[in-house]
Amino acid sequence: MTRLIFSKVIITFSICFLFTSSTNAAILYIDPSTGSLLFQILSAIVLAILFYLSLIKKNIKRLFSKAKNLLFK
Repeated sequence: MTRLIFSKVIITFSICFLFTSSTNAAILYIDPSTGSLLFQILSAIVLAILFYLSLIKKNIKRLFSKAKNLLFK
């Protein structure tokens, strides 16, 4: 009888140890401030790319307008 209780206790503690020693739950956790930081970084990158593309677009338009003025003068 004592041996059966002892084996159940050992099995229970072993299962609890296996579930608590797993690091998968810690990997999936993202702190709220980390999430907002990632959002700020991604939004800054997207806005920088859009700004850079608009500058390229303006320069290409200016180049073609200068070429058009030179050709059709």
